[in-house]
Amino acid sequence: MRWTGALLAGGLLFLQTGGGTGLGHAVDAITRSSTAPVPTVTPLPAPRPDSVWVPDRYLPTPHTGGTVLVPGHWERRVSDHESYVPPLTTINPADGRLQTFPAGVRPRAEARTAP
Repeated sequence: MRWTGALLAGGLLFLQTGGGTGLGHAVDAITRSSTAPVPTVTPLPAPRPDSVWVPDRYLPTPHTGGTVLVPGHWERRVSDHESYVPPLTTINPADGRLQTFPAGVRPRAEARTAP
């Protein structure tokens, strides 16, 4: 009986110290991965001070009389009354047609009635 108790106690000690089953190593690996530092993301570059964000908006089309969706975009201020507008692709919500308008200097977004 004494021999069985010693064997049982030795086996429990062996398992408790992490030997045999690999359970101790698995627990250590989980602990290391859960306490590892979170990777950081580099911040986005700041927009230029002369850039203005123009949000999505619906405008009348110059030729068909309907309305088109002009997606949000950045415009660069040229003067107090004008902005450089990048090429714009508009979407006709009625039929899904796309139309591209060339880049150029135009009145500021608040004063424009067309893309």
